[in-house]
Amino acid sequence: MFRYIPVNKVFPFRILIRSLAQAKTVKTDAQRQKDKERKYKLKQEMKMKELENPIDHPLHMPIAQALNIVRSFEVGKPVDKTTIACTISVVQEQGATPLSGTVNIPFPVQRKTKPVVFTSNQSIVEELKRHNITTVGGKDLLEKFASGEISTEGFTHAFATVEMAPQLKTVARVLGPAGLQPTAKKGTIVNNVAAIMQIISSFQYKQKENHISFPVGDCSFSDAQIMANLKAVSDSIHSQIDPNANKKTRLGYCFMTTARSPGLVIDFN
Repeated sequence: MFRYIPVNKVFPFRILIRSLAQAKTVKTDAQRQKDKERKYKLKQEMKMKELENPIDHPLHMPIAQALNIVRSFEVGKPVDKTTIACTISVVQEQGATPLSGTVNIPFPVQRKTKPVVFTSNQSIVEELKRHNITTVGGKDLLEKFASGEISTEGFTHAFATVEMAPQLKTVARVLGPAGLQPTAKKGTIVNNVAAIMQIISSFQYKQKENHISFPVGDCSFSDAQIMANLKAVSDSIHSQIDPNANKKTRLGYCFMTTARSPGLVIDFN
């Protein structure tokens, strides 16, 4: 009446239930992650859209008016000791490349620079000294950096002439972490003193977290000079943004300020 079925052929019902439960859990986790990514993307889109029009910010005003206000906070302070700076927020999708670059502004802002130049060319050494660049030398100078006799602290730029390029490997571990390793890509391996002076007179901007800060002048600068500097930096930063990139980058509010003044929102187009 009853047919005998071997134990090893009985369908493992409990295993089936367990497998279905695990599959449901995996599916639920995947769906949860997908929902999380969708919410994050929507939040980023909304944040970018909010920053598209700076005129909506309560502290927004024309550049000329903002300059008058920030200057008023520096009354009584020597004009050459003041700095008018801008900070612009950067909104990026996860994985987008941070913005950075070098810009030559039409009206340079006075700031302290301390370059070092590695060269064995005596004529270049003499010419650099006429420009008050005194930390200049060849193999001996490289050895002093490599041994720690001279620290990288305080140096703002580093250059090398072409014949010194093969020897730079000896100090790569010292100069590299300090951002001072001369490379052809950065244009800091050159035999032209004029090119060295041009780089020193320019300044580099670099995105830190979600903002970029840069000086545009001091209180002795006219409105026209500051606007010219601001336009030069704006053109350079906008040129770094690829509208067709997969990971989008947008610029947010641009705040103009001094050491004593509040941040005022200006147009940065």
